[in-house]
Amino acid sequence: MSHLILIKHAMSQIDETKSAPDWLLSDSGRASCTPLADALHPYKPDLLITSEEPKAHETGQLVADALQIPYSSAPNFHEHDRKGVPFIPPETWHTTVKTFFACPSDLIFGNETANQARRRFTQAVEKAVKTHPHKTIAIATHGTVISLFVAQKTRTNGFDLWLQLNLPSYAVFDLPDYKLNTIVTQI
Repeated sequence: MSHLILIKHAMSQIDETKSAPDWLLSDSGRASCTPLADALHPYKPDLLITSEEPKAHETGQLVADALQIPYSSAPNFHEHDRKGVPFIPPETWHTTVKTFFACPSDLIFGNETANQARRRFTQAVEKAVKTHPHKTIAIATHGTVISLFVAQKTRTNGFDLWLQLNLPSYAVFDLPDYKLNTIVTQI
């Protein structure tokens, strides 16, 4: 059986002077990629695709190297488009994201709505699965788009999942029917 593994990137180094899409991994984030690869090993991923954002790309590269599988980056696996959004302080961050999930057709922050981000990400995932039939594909990506995708496939609350996903974490779907196999919220 083949699988789709959606990996939420490892811990980034928060830099309030940069937009979140430009953040890199922290030292602890890099260190967590080895146990992440160990946790993914039983699924025997054939390849790993990464978001083009540095923190997800580096997570994917480190995991792929540990698993000794090929990796590449691809467009449209990025997080909800937050390019140019200034740093949102922790005291308002959860409320902002909760509103984003609660009002999926409204532009809450960033440059796309929740529905637009979900559609873009879902199309990219489905294209990758179609391009690599009968393969187990791992995708190093981001928590919001993973939560939107999982919520759509399982008819659950995306914000609740978003709250649970730590850095790193992952969700596994059985292919070809996208049946949720497991969610590991913390490595």
